[in-house]
Amino acid sequence: MRGEKGNTARGDGHVISVGVPADADFDGASELLRALAHPVRLRIIELLSSGELCVKRLEELLGIPQPSVSQHLRRLKYGGLIESERRGHLVCYRLVEERAAEIARLALTRPDVK
Repeated sequence: MRGEKGNTARGDGHVISVGVPADADFDGASELLRALAHPVRLRIIELLSSGELCVKRLEELLGIPQPSVSQHLRRLKYGGLIESERRGHLVCYRLVEERAAEIARLALTRPDVK
């Protein structure tokens, strides 16, 4: 059964895009997007896509106070996008969800984004 152009009807009345599985995790996808939905968090993902960084270095690169950096890191960690490792008095973070970096790059390279 054909639905809208480029879409297929599943038989239960729901229309989904071609290439999206019928059992797609829309809740998980929306959680990932919510975790990215702040300019500072997008920047953190962009920075971590180049490799691991510790909180102090992120603070320097972002130009915001450590408590703010930590708040954004907590949100990204809660979303399952990054993980941390304590090394003595340092806490370092790395990207574990590569899709997050890809989504950030797509959003940041849209032709209408300046």
